[in-house]
Amino acid sequence: MAAFRCACHQITWGGDRLLEALDDIRDFGYSGVETFATVVDTYAGREDAFAALLAARGLKLAALYGGGPLSEAGQTGELIARNLRIGQFLQRLGSRQLVLGTGRRPAGGPTAEHFLTLAKACDEIGQGCAALGVVAGIHPHFNNPVQFSAEVDRIFDLVDTRVVKLAFDPAHIAKVHEDPLRVAERYRDILVYVHLKDYVPALDTDVPGGAAREDAPRLAFFGELGTGTVDTKGLIDILRRANYDGWVTVELDRSQTSPRQSLDVNTRYLRETLGFNVSGVSR
Repeated sequence: MAAFRCACHQITWGGDRLLEALDDIRDFGYSGVETFATVVDTYAGREDAFAALLAARGLKLAALYGGGPLSEAGQTGELIARNLRIGQFLQRLGSRQLVLGTGRRPAGGPTAEHFLTLAKACDEIGQGCAALGVVAGIHPHFNNPVQFSAEVDRIFDLVDTRVVKLAFDPAHIAKVHEDPLRVAERYRDILVYVHLKDYVPALDTDVPGGAAREDAPRLAFFGELGTGTVDTKGLIDILRRANYDGWVTVELDRSQTSPRQSLDVNTRYLRETLGFNVSGVSR
């Protein structure tokens, strides 16, 4: 039987507002939080202090977002070592999920060499994390080397799926005008972690005076749950059939209003549309 635990990602508040984010996430009743792997540096040797910040708010560490430009030859050795340090931090915090972002998409798209380099690095990270009781999941993402569903297929044909899993966000597949549910169904047996947000085509435009389109996800084309095209209920149905047992983490790169207002919309969707208990386990 499936078991869903609800978390929220700090990203909406920005990287320098950790305590504010933790307070808001607590206020809305969530049991978990995901944040950036920068906490590994900030709290190196002081893991107990970070654990205390979470415990004081009744929060667990759902995951850390790591990875890096793992498809770029010449950089992978240092990145593998860093991600294994992240894995050690997760182990000390009693958490088990490392999300592997794969860096900026190469100009002209990834080549066969990029995929081979990425696969080798992910395998090494996955093996090292598995020894720690931590699960590494590749995170397909707009403007990353693994962006289209065919690229999801390509990388999972190359990696050892015993130790490298899928950390999935349906909105990134929707952003490239493909079907996220097809990807979720195909990989449901190795789908170990989920980000939830929506893709809103009406917001998919360059921001005046802001970042260029290729600098996404700093653009605001992602929205709160229920405001766009992603069939979130359909995704949850797939996860139920797969007996998914893990975190579903609401994550919004940028709010059109405020982090608290966006979290209010997302929380109401989880509770009223999906029937989730954000403070406990939902089936």
